[in-house]
Amino acid sequence: MRTKRAAFLAIVASAVLSQAALAADLGGAPRRARDEPLPYAPAPTFSWTGLYIGTHVGYGWSDVDWQFDNTPGIPTGHTGGGGLAGGQIGYNVQVNHFVFGIEADLSGSWIDGSTACPNPAFNCGHNINWLGSVRGRLGAAVNGNRTLLYATGGAAWADVDYTAPGASGFSNTHFGWVAGGGIEHMLTQNLSARVEYLHYSFDDATGPVAGLATTVEPKLDTVRFGLNLKF
Repeated sequence: MRTKRAAFLAIVASAVLSQAALAADLGGAPRRARDEPLPYAPAPTFSWTGLYIGTHVGYGWSDVDWQFDNTPGIPTGHTGGGGLAGGQIGYNVQVNHFVFGIEADLSGSWIDGSTACPNPAFNCGHNINWLGSVRGRLGAAVNGNRTLLYATGGAAWADVDYTAPGASGFSNTHFGWVAGGGIEHMLTQNLSARVEYLHYSFDDATGPVAGLATTVEPKLDTVRFGLNLKF
């Protein structure tokens, strides 16, 4: 009886040892190497290519040269200032770190100023009603493509009223050029914020102000802050 029991225990022990040896040969359960990196989500890829629309607000400083026909060779002028707000639409193409684009914008304006007319009974003034432009853009993307440094320039228009309170005046839509530059940064892959400076120079126009034939030539500098949504 004892011989049978001893034989049975020997068989069980042999089976257990065989299974342990087999597990050791197979290496047991797989383990993660200590230096193996954990899975991670890839960083988002930023690109400036695409259509965008946006809005802007800013401030402008005007400088208008005046020439009255009754005082030839003695030009005068005055400055002004005021706020502006509007929108823009454009399209960019990015090639490596270079960005090429075109943009059109339109701004309502509250920029005005005045000076004494040759007749001291009146103040000759101007009021810029709106500004518009169509511009090319050329820039370089830095900071992992998230930040764009750019220059811009093109054609511009401005609608201006020239007045003398209590006397006649005239309005004119000027044509000219605009140039400047700015910096734009992607807040997300589709939303960006910018700040830009633009200088406008317009052709002259002649009309009656306070009964005097008057030639005016406006210039303008603006600083604008904008937001763009890219599609």
